[in-house]
Amino acid sequence: GRTFKEIELLMGATTKDFGQFQKDLFEIARQTGKTFSEVAESATEFARQGLKTEEAAKRISAAMTLSALSGMKAADATEALTAAVNTFNDSALDATTIVNKLAQADAKFAVSSEDLAEGIKRSAAAALDAKVSFAELGALITSLQQNTARGGSVIGNSFKTIFTRIQRPETLRQLKDLGVVVEDSNRQILPAIQILKNYAKVYDTSKTQR
Repeated sequence: GRTFKEIELLMGATTKDFGQFQKDLFEIARQTGKTFSEVAESATEFARQGLKTEEAAKRISAAMTLSALSGMKAADATEALTAAVNTFNDSALDATTIVNKLAQADAKFAVSSEDLAEGIKRSAAAALDAKVSFAELGALITSLQQNTARGGSVIGNSFKTIFTRIQRPETLRQLKDLGVVVEDSNRQILPAIQILKNYAKVYDTSKTQR
């Protein structure tokens, strides 16, 4: 009762809307096999973010699905999903789509949806600043996890460091001194992945010339 009251106050929903929302939460718990307390915890977090009942229900459902698929705690799944949705703020990339993409990668490659979610959560903001898309970031984490088996947390933190440092003026200057192309024809900084590819070309060339 107290949890519902807190969520209702945070959402400022009408009695009718909130009544439906309560039913939605029970249905989400039933469909995903999560406890009601886990669903309510996720609901409270999304309510704190200012989401209204309909959008909150979609994200809670996606978060609980991610939790069930990956084995992540419900709170961690909620946090990871929030980071992805809020960072890559794209109308075509809603919470359900993100979870589906994680599940597809889990099924196709040697990477778990938990590692992907953890990696994205830790590196999403830096990736966006470095002009790396959600799809590109997912592919990078998947590739590194398959090759190193280091885990999502380590990989996510590593990419966060790489994306942050590659944007620093001093780093860009040093790369330019090495002959790496870091800008486009309009003097705009290239996306991080393109800079890394350009670095790889220069690095490969220097190795063959030794």
